[in-house]
Amino acid sequence: MEAEDATTCPGCGLVAPAVGGPLPDERGASAECRGRYGELLARSYSIAAYRHVHQLVVDSYIAQHPGGDGRREVQSLALCLMTLCLFVEEDADPRDGPALHKRMMAERPDYFHWLRPPSRPGLMTAVDVLAARDAAEHERLVWAWGRDVWRAWEPHQATIRRWNIRALARPRA
Repeated sequence: MEAEDATTCPGCGLVAPAVGGPLPDERGASAECRGRYGELLARSYSIAAYRHVHQLVVDSYIAQHPGGDGRREVQSLALCLMTLCLFVEEDADPRDGPALHKRMMAERPDYFHWLRPPSRPGLMTAVDVLAARDAAEHERLVWAWGRDVWRAWEPHQATIRRWNIRALARPRA
């Protein structure tokens, strides 16, 4: 593949044939990579056997393709990193992701701040997960991707753990 025929994703480094699609809003991904993510989301939404790891797919992708340093982008990345931490380190169930995000934002936290993304946010990409032949392999690959992305954020893991403690320490309503 010649250089002019390919694009490199600024988030994960995926080199893919250029399709010339529109750039995603968050600009942390190439159009080609965002298309692969769309394929993964379609699996989660349309095939029940893939749905239970959907939040892990979302968190891994967002953490690997952080947007800018605006408030919305910082909050989105913070929430995804916080649940990714819980899934990988504490074996939290990805199906609990939306409820966790709701709890994390309940007090309208103002302590999230921009974190400098890792220079190499993981070795796996959405394309690796798309190679799964069945739901069991999909789940295995999604968990491997999540662990890989979480490892890449090691310089900020202590901050993310503190955010979790602060956001989840209060009793449930």
